[in-house]
Amino acid sequence: MMLFMKPEITNSPEETKKLAKEIASKLKGGETIGLIGELGAGKTVFVQGLAKGLGVKETVNSPTFVLMKVYKIRDSRFAIRDLVHIDCYRLSNSQELLNIGVQEYFGRKDAVVVIEWAEKVKDLLPKNSMMIEFKEGENENQRIIEINRF
Repeated sequence: MMLFMKPEITNSPEETKKLAKEIASKLKGGETIGLIGELGAGKTVFVQGLAKGLGVKETVNSPTFVLMKVYKIRDSRFAIRDLVHIDCYRLSNSQELLNIGVQEYFGRKDAVVVIEWAEKVKDLLPKNSMMIEFKEGENENQRIIEINRF
């Protein structure tokens, strides 16, 4: 079952990060978040805001060539200890994601998994995953962000 929420509109990368920080404050651990959108749509910017909201101190970049990067969370306000950032842009099938060990993080109460290009591996995602789609708005900085849960 899909649950549709009202689309969010951001007008700058900073606003996209702010939205992600708000979402980070509501995470409990065990969530999987799939990000969908064209190149340059704001997926990595969103993950940067999510990471900042969770207290990650490291610079967050898209793991396009390493596929998966795990950021340690040391903020005692959160039970979450790992932010797992995955980029499926270069994958040709879901099996490649399984090969890098993603399943050990799905549903783990001390981890949040965020997957860019999630539509490529939708068949592997847990049933309660959050899907966030990024679309360009009326200008180059505006984003229409639709948050759905299935």
